[in-house]
Amino acid sequence: MALVTVQGLTKIFGHRLHPVRALNGLTFSVEKGEFVGIMGPSGAGKTTLLSIISTIDVPTNGTVTVAGTEVTHLRGDKLARFRRANLGYVFQDFNLLTGMTVRENILLPLTIGKHAVANAQERLNAVLSVTGLTNLAQRYPEELSIGQQQRVAVARALITEPALVFADEPTGALDSKAATELLRYLTTINQEWHTTIMMATHDAFTASYCSRVIFIKDGMLFAEIRRSGERQAFFDAIIDMQATIGGGGHWHEGTR
Repeated sequence: MALVTVQGLTKIFGHRLHPVRALNGLTFSVEKGEFVGIMGPSGAGKTTLLSIISTIDVPTNGTVTVAGTEVTHLRGDKLARFRRANLGYVFQDFNLLTGMTVRENILLPLTIGKHAVANAQERLNAVLSVTGLTNLAQRYPEELSIGQQQRVAVARALITEPALVFADEPTGALDSKAATELLRYLTTINQEWHTTIMMATHDAFTASYCSRVIFIKDGMLFAEIRRSGERQAFFDAIIDMQATIGGGGHWHEGTR
């Protein structure tokens, strides 16, 4: 069953005399429980695509349906309620509040959303456990490593039990060890909690943890590959596709 349906998505920036097509009639779907990577050279439209699906931006043409709701025309309170109920966000910048503990940072979306969550403590314990943060709940962000801070951001994204989690270059600020650790946690969350994850990345190593990778170039769907066996074989296939898709920007070919 499709959780996300993208239909004829087009995004044009700039003046009408000098338009720039960031997305050009993109159509695809994401099934519930998938871990999907979005890849392409710089300028291919990855971030624009993620921004539109995650309701941060709106398309020029086309529609996006998430969890049965057509989101491209939602505005104001309806949009805010939909986001709080259905979407989780993990960015390259963690956006943690330094004056709050790990526990308080993670619970923040429930506080802001005025969620009446009877099982808030139970939910908190679950997300702390699945992200390996149980013993760090009373610490402050400055007392954590960069990798731990990113895992707090992941836990915060999970606290509302979102239907869909977006991760935009989540390993971008991390070293190899912390990146691998984060990706293993995301894999566990995807496989054990059946959380649907969409992740934009430049990095083949990062993408190799996904179950499917969609490649876009010049705002259009170029190709997609699915993981069917070992991660190393999938990594090699991603590297081959990067070579095939070729120019148009900088790629990081991870070897971690």
